[in-house]
Amino acid sequence: MDKNKKIRIFALGVFFTFTILIFQFKMVLAQSPLETPKVDVNTNKEWVVRFSRNLEPSTVNNSNIYVTDEDKNPVPVEVTLGSNPNTVLISPKTGGYEPGKQYYLIINDAVESTSGKKLNKPLTLQFTTANAYSDGTDYQYLPNISSDNFEYMPLLSSQKQEFFINCSSGTSVQYRIFVNAQDDPDGSYTELTNGYTSEENGKIISSKILSSGTNGEKYKVIIYVKRDRAVGIHRDANTDYDNYYIDYFRCVDDVDVNPDDYLAYNVSLDDIVKSQVDLKGNSTPVFVAANIMDNTASRNQIKYYVNPNNFLDSYGKYQFLKLTYTEGTEVDNLNDFLKGKGIFEGMGQSFLNAAKANNINAAYLVSHALLETGNGTSQLASGGARNSAGNYIYGTPVYNFFGIGAGGKDPIRGGTDTAYRNGWSTPEKAIEGGASWLASQYINNPSYNQDTLYKMRWNPANSGQHQYATDIAWAYKQIPNIMKSIQDVSSNSANLKFEIPKLKE
Repeated sequence: MDKNKKIRIFALGVFFTFTILIFQFKMVLAQSPLETPKVDVNTNKEWVVRFSRNLEPSTVNNSNIYVTDEDKNPVPVEVTLGSNPNTVLISPKTGGYEPGKQYYLIINDAVESTSGKKLNKPLTLQFTTANAYSDGTDYQYLPNISSDNFEYMPLLSSQKQEFFINCSSGTSVQYRIFVNAQDDPDGSYTELTNGYTSEENGKIISSKILSSGTNGEKYKVIIYVKRDRAVGIHRDANTDYDNYYIDYFRCVDDVDVNPDDYLAYNVSLDDIVKSQVDLKGNSTPVFVAANIMDNTASRNQIKYYVNPNNFLDSYGKYQFLKLTYTEGTEVDNLNDFLKGKGIFEGMGQSFLNAAKANNINAAYLVSHALLETGNGTSQLASGGARNSAGNYIYGTPVYNFFGIGAGGKDPIRGGTDTAYRNGWSTPEKAIEGGASWLASQYINNPSYNQDTLYKMRWNPANSGQHQYATDIAWAYKQIPNIMKSIQDVSSNSANLKFEIPKLKE
């Protein structure tokens, strides 16, 4: 390539270095060729590409400079000229790239200098994002949001959400707020403000009433901040901004809580969240999306699922259901419910026997097994791990229906080893053995007394210790199956008992 046509990319590892680059172009902290793949890239990474010549602005666009995923599908980014005419900024899509994914930044040969010179060939940078979600940007020396609070948790579908925002620059800033509904198929964002606005009396009030969806709706909120009377340094699909902050709240139609259902705990929401954020290794809380198990959850993702106040409606409260045994479940009803559920078809009597023997709610036991095994079809439900020749690693099938021991980097092998050690060589033994383990370790354990899904996941009495799952949404994900199983197999749902943690203010 001719020297005058040479392109250089500066791949900066953390957010604050971009600000330094933008304002002091001579302070280059790291330089590397495009040919070298980048790994562990922050999901909010803004790429800064510097050319050896000033660029023709009309050629700096999303047709000539773009990002694709590993399947070559286009990924939304904003492509703009930097303050220096030889520099291009490629900003990530709204909310950042997906964690733990491979992407390609492509610069084709249609990019021109002001003198009409083109690149000899397209250039490609391969990068892989870190396995961790982010709560927003952190461009130093610019206004930065440190935290926010919601007036309503949960938000009722008749209310307008109010936001209390803590910002490093006090009141000399403006905010713009967008939300995205979790169940929105196209991932679009709705603005809750009318453009950038200043706080009033310490808060910003939404301009819109939101839908609660079918069973309550989770909303991802992006709060943008910029200096007052200034154009934001950065830009994404929604707006210009200096920094943005991501949080979550839930919208429901009603609150269905009996005051007698509360149990007070001498621990605050912030205490529990901190204990989770501090967990490392195989205990690190993860947000499971599309069966990807190793993406570290952000602080605000954790806070959303930990907070009992988000789940006080008639649907969400089922994660606070007491899981001890209740009469009223019939074998025929169980078998009807289990039709088409893989290996569990016809196993109603085994589930009922195990529930009675171990003082566990039968509907919960079935629900838990279905969730952990993909409705009775997972590898652990089909005999466990196999070797390269396709044979069972222990020479015979073993079964694990509750994910016991199935953690770490190889959950299939871990779950199989656990099943073998415990002699779960038949489906019946796996149901009984798994129920016994759940009862002794959690539900009926006199030391832990983790007899709700919420307590199994978060253990508010000793947060960060003796927790059943690493998936932060595990308790919530159990709700559809447990509600349906109670409806279909139990005759006394009116006697259900709930225990909702009341956390210290």
